Amino acid sequence: MSEEQAKKFLEKLQSDVELRERLSKLITEAGFSCTLSEIKKVEWDLMMTHYIAGLPASEHWER
Repeated sequence: MSEEQAKKFLEKLQSDVELRERLSKLITEAGFSCTLSEIKKVEWDLMMTHYIAGLPASEHWER
């Protein structure tokens, strides 16, 4: 999936209640008990972890 398609999917997911319900059902049927909001938070946390890992070491921030 291209990044543009991924963006369109996320936009549709935000506006389409039925799609969210179908995705939630799929998550449950796969044996997971998390919500889409929890998945989004984990995704954000992982992204921030990768971002922070790429920042310069703290000694470079000292005055």
